[in-house]
Amino acid sequence: MLAALILMGLAIVMPDLPFPGKKFDYFMLVDITRSMNVRDYQGASGNPISRLDKVKADMLETIRGLPCGSRVGIGIFTERTPTMLYTPVEICKDFTELRETINRIDWRMAWVADSNIMLALENSIQLVRTLSLEDNTLLFFTDGHEAPPINPRYQPDLRELQFGNEEQPRTPVKGLIIGTGDTALSRIPKYDEDGNQIGFYTAQDVPHNTTFGLPEDPEKIEGYVPRNAPWGKNKQTGSEHLSSVRIEYLEELAEKAGMHFHHLQDSAMLLEAMTHSDFARPQVRKTDLSAIPAALSLLLLIMAYIPALRMPSWLRKIRMKNLA
Repeated sequence: MLAALILMGLAIVMPDLPFPGKKFDYFMLVDITRSMNVRDYQGASGNPISRLDKVKADMLETIRGLPCGSRVGIGIFTERTPTMLYTPVEICKDFTELRETINRIDWRMAWVADSNIMLALENSIQLVRTLSLEDNTLLFFTDGHEAPPINPRYQPDLRELQFGNEEQPRTPVKGLIIGTGDTALSRIPKYDEDGNQIGFYTAQDVPHNTTFGLPEDPEKIEGYVPRNAPWGKNKQTGSEHLSSVRIEYLEELAEKAGMHFHHLQDSAMLLEAMTHSDFARPQVRKTDLSAIPAALSLLLLIMAYIPALRMPSWLRKIRMKNLA
């Protein structure tokens, strides 16, 4: 009884003890352009779900799997512009707010219809630096579908943006580009202004080639006329009305930006990619260990009040032999 009382008192007054560990801080940016509405994933019930719904579900699952002390910020992007919904917050204390925010992310929040992935990545890196979030890992969720396709002549130099040059070197922003969607081409749902699906995009609904600026090599363009038709007089055809995850393109972006790449398949594999050693940060977190002396105190109380449990049978036999 005395030992139980001492242990119970220790459990009451015992302070939280500091223990070293790891944490992971992220700024999660989600593509909300129209191709993210393609339903090429399966939900928990086996029904098809959109890429955006898959991203939201796996974001929540991976946040649950992170150690307390980790921080997560949420943002969205459409066209070339990323927008922060709020800066990183502690995942255990503020999980309810994170869950509500993620659940409410919707493609109808998009303010522009285009999808310029490379420029969005460039602006996201600049946003991280502007907001002094360099200690956070940028998670960039996208299917990689450029709409319209980007003109190679005007591509940003992601390597220089990240690493600088010999005169002005830079510390790169850590990042993980997460490709979403199946590798097979799928139709892109079309919705009306009230959010009701009215069919799918056709080849006539979307541009199949860029018409921005000057072509990189005019001689390769059929029907090229320098003044009146710099992108050719012929009708454009292609498969840009269909969508798949552009793995090779996203891997190329990741390589140029010095980032990691992961193709989203399930939350367990995503969590493994997110907790790579490159993204870990040390932390000393105070841990409540009062449950240990409290459990020992309870065990001693049980042994005190139930005679049959006071002494194991094997110990009782040893004691009887010694007394004899």
